[in-house]
This record gives sequence, C-alpha cells and structure tokens, in this order.
Amino acid sequence: MSDLTRREAIAGSGAALTLAMLGAGTAQAARSDENEPRVVVLPVTPDRVAVVARMHSGEVLTASQGSERRSRTAEKNVAVLGLAVAKSARSRVVVEVAGASRTLDVDTRVEALRASELRVVNKRVALTNKDKPKKLATAGAVVVDARLQHPIKRMIKAAKKDKVDLEAVSGYRSFEYQESLYARYERRDGRKAADTYSARAGHSEHQLGLTIDVRGADAVHELEESFKDTPTGKWVAAHAHEFGFVVRYQDGQEKTTGYRAEPWHLRYVGDDVARFLHQRRDIKTLEQLFDLPAAPGY
Repeated sequence: MSDLTRREAIAGSGAALTLAMLGAGTAQAARSDENEPRVVVLPVTPDRVAVVARMHSGEVLTASQGSERRSRTAEKNVAVLGLAVAKSARSRVVVEVAGASRTLDVDTRVEALRASELRVVNKRVALTNKDKPKKLATAGAVVVDARLQHPIKRMIKAAKKDKVDLEAVSGYRSFEYQESLYARYERRDGRKAADTYSARAGHSEHQLGLTIDVRGADAVHELEESFKDTPTGKWVAAHAHEFGFVVRYQDGQEKTTGYRAEPWHLRYVGDDVARFLHQRRDIKTLEQLFDLPAAPGY
C-alpha cells in the first residue's frame, strides 16, 4: 500500500510480461510457431495459478486440474483465468485453446512464487520476511524489481510526450520497513483506520517490488483519491495498461481488496494481463481475475 505520509519511497524497474519471453522455471509456455496460440501458466498463490493465453478475440480458453475447470473468452487477443491447484507443489494443468488440448507443468512452491510476476498478496495471502525480489534496480527516484525498470522508463517517457510529467515516488519496501510504517499509522489513527489505507507487514504489494506509487511532478493531489481527476491521474488511468500496469485498488472495490481507492497505486502484471483487464471493465481486481476469495480483512 502507499505511504500516506509518503516520501520514504524506494522503487525500480523490469520487463513486460511477453509470453514468448518468460523466464524458465516460473512456468511452462506452450508454442509451436508464431501463428499458433501461446499459453503460459504462472503461480499466483501457493494453491492457485494464472493461465494466460494469446489467441484470437472471441475464442474460449479452458483450463482444468483435477476436478477444477475454468473458462474465459479472449479479449484483445488475450484470455486470462485463475485455477486451483495442489498447494505448494508441482502440478499439471490441461489447457484447451483453439481446438487443441495440451498439458503444462506448473510449480507453486516458494521459489517459483517468488519469481512470478503475477503473485498476489492481500489481507488473506501473506509474504514472509524472507520474501524479496531476486534482483532490484532503480528507475528514476525509486527501487523496484529489476523487471520493472524498462516499463517504468517507457511509461514516464510516453507521458512526457503527451505533456504529462509523471513521477514514481514509491516502489519496493522491505518487510521490516512496512512493519514500522504500519505501526506509525496505527499509533496515529488507530488500527481500524490504518487498515483501510495501509498494509500490515507481509501483506503489502510493495514488498513484491512489482508496485509503484505515482504522482505528477507538481505533486497536486499526491496520494489522494482526487488524484484521479488530475491530468496525470487521467493519463495513468487511460495508459498505464500499455506498459503492463493496472490500478490495483479501484473505487468501490473495498469489499474485495480491503483498501479504499488508490488511483496512484500501480501494480505490474505484464502487457497481456494488463491489456485484458483494461478491456474487461467488469473485472476490477486481481482477486476477481484469478478467482480468488475477496480479502476485505485479515
């Protein structure tokens, strides 16, 4: 979650989720040639995976593991769904797309989760104090998972071309840092209030290194819900998905995410997933996208 007193920020950068370029060990991509559908399965939690497929819009992606079976229609040539699998283990997922069926291996054990760009953390799903990005890098004034370096720089450059001065002000936060930050808010506002805008240690997306908080260079409405009505906020809402980011905590989703709206809080999920979510305006959270339980409280 964002730092509402703010400015203790650190963040960084990395690479977009392009299915053909995913690193080995986090998932298995199925591809025979450039004209055929491409599918990847990535761990989301210790007992759930995300199936992401590039295919023709309107085609249906179906995935199954054991008795679990899910389907979703492709939008903008991408389909994304969540699927339950064996907890913290290696599993085989059967994927059906474009009339073809194939079996893919997936690993939801600790190291695979730590490498996944689609890992979810919320009030129900926690990280440990040992969880941190494998490699950190800087992008502007912040430190993040190294895979975000280029997407952040590209996004800031594109915004500037549209005469929007976009800045990243917070990125990676360690377990210990989040612990002290939350404690400060709890002392100031009480636990009930703090829980609406700050994550307890182990439950912050910033610990993944895959999240940034942004603002305009003029700092107008910085870390305020009214940021969405500024030129910078409007640009972010319209274009962040082009660089692999989504606005993670949207207005009206508190009963699912557990947090009030944060139009400045961007979560990196890669180009394909971000594009799919931008097109599917009816799916507003990662919990909905991956068929995870709502997480309104701890």
